[in-house]
Amino acid sequence: MKQFLYSAVASAALFSSTVFADDAQMLQQQLQNLDSLSSAFSQQVFDPQGQLVSESKGKLQLEQPRKIRWEQQQPDETLFVSNGVDSYYFDPFAEQVTVLDTSKLIDNTPFILLTTEDDELWQQFSIKQIEAGFEITPKNTEDAQVEKLTLHFDEQQQVAALEVLDQSGQRSHFHFDAPKRNVDIDDSVFEFTIPEHVFVDDQRAPQAEINRGE
Repeated sequence: MKQFLYSAVASAALFSSTVFADDAQMLQQQLQNLDSLSSAFSQQVFDPQGQLVSESKGKLQLEQPRKIRWEQQQPDETLFVSNGVDSYYFDPFAEQVTVLDTSKLIDNTPFILLTTEDDELWQQFSIKQIEAGFEITPKNTEDAQVEKLTLHFDEQQQVAALEVLDQSGQRSHFHFDAPKRNVDIDDSVFEFTIPEHVFVDDQRAPQAEINRGE
């Protein structure tokens, strides 16, 4: 009886991993021709009890590989920029820039799958197909800030919205307004020059160089 239970559990695990592998392949197929994405977005953030705590609007730009520009424009201005190597988070109101190593930052969040075809990175996440989309969860939950990312696709199989569940139980809903796929985006969009007279919190390796304005 005990051997039967072990076999049953093993078979279920094998079946489950095969299903997830197939789902991952399906998501890769839908994203394989996504070289870049540019869209306005609206965001709603809900606390663990489901209460709306904030709303915002902005613009998102993505490009392969690992390039992101996430610009919140309302109600407060904030900017996150990654050139694939270094990432910058700029809060103009606080007059502060946080500099991070992109590989240590976004490689541990499901969002990276929108900007890379790296098989090694894809292997770090479990992917499950749902109605009109996919759920993506990190396999290593200790280092992950995001517990689950849900991608929603429209009838044209374009990314229309996403939902982020973080480790605190907070949910963020992002809706994309008329996203433009595979448009030319200038490289300068993903570069950031640190303004003068701001506080810099550099969390990269000590030898990294800071790109400051003159």
